[in-house]
Amino acid sequence: MNQNLRLAGIVAVCGTLALALSACGKRGGAPQQRAMSVTTATAIKMEAPVIIKGFGNTQDRISVDIVPQVSGMLVKTFMQDGATVTNGQPLFLIDPSDYTMRVQQAEGMVAVDRANVEWNRMTVDRNQPLLAKELISAQDFDTLKTHLTAAEAQLQADEAARDQARLNLSRCMITSSVNGVCSKRFLDDGNLVAAGMTRLTNIRSYDPIIVEFSLSEEYLPQLRAALAAGPVRIEVKPRGDTNSYVGTLDFVDNAVNPMTGTILLRGQVPNPELKLWSEQFVDVSVFVNIIKDAVMVPEGAVQYGKLGTYLFAVSKDNKAELRIVKTGTRYNDLLQIAEGVAAGENVVVLGQLMLAPGTPVMDMSKMPAGGGAPAKK
Repeated sequence: MNQNLRLAGIVAVCGTLALALSACGKRGGAPQQRAMSVTTATAIKMEAPVIIKGFGNTQDRISVDIVPQVSGMLVKTFMQDGATVTNGQPLFLIDPSDYTMRVQQAEGMVAVDRANVEWNRMTVDRNQPLLAKELISAQDFDTLKTHLTAAEAQLQADEAARDQARLNLSRCMITSSVNGVCSKRFLDDGNLVAAGMTRLTNIRSYDPIIVEFSLSEEYLPQLRAALAAGPVRIEVKPRGDTNSYVGTLDFVDNAVNPMTGTILLRGQVPNPELKLWSEQFVDVSVFVNIIKDAVMVPEGAVQYGKLGTYLFAVSKDNKAELRIVKTGTRYNDLLQIAEGVAAGENVVVLGQLMLAPGTPVMDMSKMPAGGGAPAKK
């Protein structure tokens, strides 16, 4: 009943316009309406994704500050400012001279300890038969074994010190711990660096890149249902870029922000060619569902009036038909018509302003290039 009232209201308005136009026709006899020039499109049936749109910003997946683990003079830099580096690639060299000598000293101590252990072991072995013949006291023999144990312990401690010296020597060559992009160098060659304190550069890993964004809490049920069904596709488009980059939604925060009424989300986007950079503002599209057999028309066909949403369809005898419609999802400049239009029907996308129900229409998109009558099908 409500739909009929709306239709009647729109018909009354459009009918007044139609009467005014018909008064300009021939004088005398029944007035004839002139066919109005319009452009039409055919309603199509397709799978239409349900998309939630938002905006956010990109973030690096890993950010690493390169800080030396040993102190000394920075003698060589292997990287360029802003260079792309790989895991294990040399970046800086700290003067290894002191650490080389410490390794040599530690290796010398280990050699002495090994000789001492060997001497004490031979002494114990020589005195073992004497103990059996009671030519040496048990106390003296225990002392010999204690000396051997102490020598072995000293060897173990000095071997650890040697390994530490070797490790410190290896740390003079500073390498990248991740694949990523360097910032600028913060220190020039010839400066002294302090272990655990001097920041030499920063490396950010951009593949994959993280995208954080927020959506209204009203979409939370759809988002949770989509995540429960499987991986959720997202598309991001940086400001000023015509390309979209496809990724996956992997995180929904566990609480709604009470100040904004939004929920924080995060996704990952493969970025092997480093097209995306950290801290870029991006438009985000979240694909939460797919509507099968959706009837879609160009968005320009749908009009919005105070009595409702409507469009003009073209009947088989090329007359305008006013339809009150119920719309649904949008996709690629198309709008779903949930009620009011069937697939295969023609709808007016340009020229609706001068139309009224029953007005004859002429589709300009089907006119031949030189004018004249429309091409026969």
